[in-house]
Amino acid sequence: MNKEIRIRDKVIGNGNPPFVIAEMACAHDGIFEKALKLVDAAVDADADAVQLQFFIPDETVTPNHPVYDVVKKIAFDAESWRKIFKHARGKNIAVFVCAYDVPSVNLAIECRADAIKLNSADLSNPDVLSAVAASGIPFTLGTGASTLDEIANGIAFASSHGARNIILMHGVQNFPTKIEDLNISRVELLKEVFDMPVGYHDHVDGEDPFGKIVDLIAIGLGACVIEKHITCDRSEKGIDYQAALEPAEFKQFVAQVRKAFVAYGSKKLRPFTESDIRYRKFQKKSVVAARAIKAGE
Repeated sequence: MNKEIRIRDKVIGNGNPPFVIAEMACAHDGIFEKALKLVDAAVDADADAVQLQFFIPDETVTPNHPVYDVVKKIAFDAESWRKIFKHARGKNIAVFVCAYDVPSVNLAIECRADAIKLNSADLSNPDVLSAVAASGIPFTLGTGASTLDEIANGIAFASSHGARNIILMHGVQNFPTKIEDLNISRVELLKEVFDMPVGYHDHVDGEDPFGKIVDLIAIGLGACVIEKHITCDRSEKGIDYQAALEPAEFKQFVAQVRKAFVAYGSKKLRPFTESDIRYRKFQKKSVVAARAIKAGE
């Protein structure tokens, strides 16, 4: 697997700045104009990518599933998604697609998505996994609530179908996720075990101030991709609102992520910076005489 993955003009992995994805998910509530507003909010926040979520209800859930009626109601048809995708493409932002079924993967390929997201639900789904792997498009691969063997098997299967650009994503998709269930250290574990790019997507309650900074921990552990939900207004309590940030919050969040990466710096030894030298001159002690000393004394 490649250690570095290029998405348009950005490079993911190998010490490059974290790549921030604004995850729209189903926060559009099936309203076309709201989907466009969420794209615009992601652009205004200076996110690196906006993520759309393609799915066909009858390809994803059975008619007797508890969420069937909801997803049936909010699902866009392919033509609507093409229009939303075109709108995003015109905003000079990378466009990712979370695809839940093979027809949706094919639509993402047709639209020339910059990358595809596969939820951990499809980590062991040979149909979806092989379709994405064969496309050659970079993709994120969810690992939530999966064993290391399941992850290894998923990577091996994708690799056997041509995949070379995979980013593993850690995150627990409970809405919202309790702090004690986050286990962000798993980012570091995945990097050590699989030696490939690893990202993080959290689902902490959007009303909790900690939800606006929790991702900074993941950056310190080496996460090279940060995915965060965005919504127009949490108070509306629409679909996927629980862990989402509102546009103004998301804009501040992106700025914090950028600052955090700069602040973490590097473990590599480096020459003293101008700041280090100024600090040394100000703080370092040296030997001086407590009184006048005569020449030769």
